[in-house]
Amino acid sequence: MNDLVFNPLLPWVALIPLTVLLVTGCVVLAVRTSERRIPWLVRAAAVVVLALAFTRPGTPVTAVTERSEAALDVFVVIDVTASMIAEDWNGSSPRLEGVAEDVTALVEQAPEARYSLITFAASSQTVLPLTTDDSALRSALDVLRPEVTLYSSGSSITAARDHLITRLEKSAESRPDSARLVFYVGDGEQTSGEEPESMKAVSQLIDGGAVWGYGTGSGGRMKETQGYWTDQETEYIKDPNTRRDAVSTIDEGNLKSIAGDMGVDYVHRSAGAPVSFDFPDVDRIVQEKEQTTQAVSEFTWVLFIPLVAWLAVEGVLAARRIRGLGFLTTPGRTR
Repeated sequence: MNDLVFNPLLPWVALIPLTVLLVTGCVVLAVRTSERRIPWLVRAAAVVVLALAFTRPGTPVTAVTERSEAALDVFVVIDVTASMIAEDWNGSSPRLEGVAEDVTALVEQAPEARYSLITFAASSQTVLPLTTDDSALRSALDVLRPEVTLYSSGSSITAARDHLITRLEKSAESRPDSARLVFYVGDGEQTSGEEPESMKAVSQLIDGGAVWGYGTGSGGRMKETQGYWTDQETEYIKDPNTRRDAVSTIDEGNLKSIAGDMGVDYVHRSAGAPVSFDFPDVDRIVQEKEQTTQAVSEFTWVLFIPLVAWLAVEGVLAARRIRGLGFLTTPGRTR
């Protein structure tokens, strides 16, 4: 049951004392004028009803909305190591800018699916859990942050494997009838000094997806990062061996290996190339969501019914009293 709410026309500190004063006056007159006791008691009751009407009682409006969403969970795994801001996207832009553009275009092709963003560098994390809120997804893409250069100590291109498997298993448990896709996004540059782990376990949990590769064979320089974009000019990362600007190049061999393990296609992404993917045909799931809105359903009008009836009676009685005093008699005429 909804709680009763009030939105008084007058402040409580004014409404309550005024009501008490008027009711008290009516009761006193009812006691002192026994021949008119009933009318004064009726007026006291009318004051109480009018005061209640002034409080504007009502109940919050609860709306149940239905939204259709596809039985499709899409996981986008994004490499956010320092190499992903190498300046070889669309000429001289950071690779992560291309990632944000492409993922946005992907979402526009299947807006009813649920999307999740997972990022990885030295470790992985879920930046955005599965959601159909495209505004939340766009916001997450807008603030994609590369790892802090100062703390960079090498990373593996399969650092997100275990975390991704866990998220896929939970998705399968909560919605077993949904299809699951994984889009792996990165440049394939392995800097941990260890061999990448196999991604074959992921293939058993998904129904498709793709591996998208970013970068060029000639590579691009990388500016030092603080974990976020800044307007302040920063230095380019130096190669510790040559002391020259370090250059990051795409490793398509690693990316193709990941695609082969996952059983999906590898696509090298470049600026201006359209994002095209054949999403599987899936059922629609109708989700009901109960939400209490800011609106209030008032029933003040109910209180005005007895007030109108009382005013009508008072009007008739007043007319009779005036007629009895002769005020309605035409001048110059006698009875």
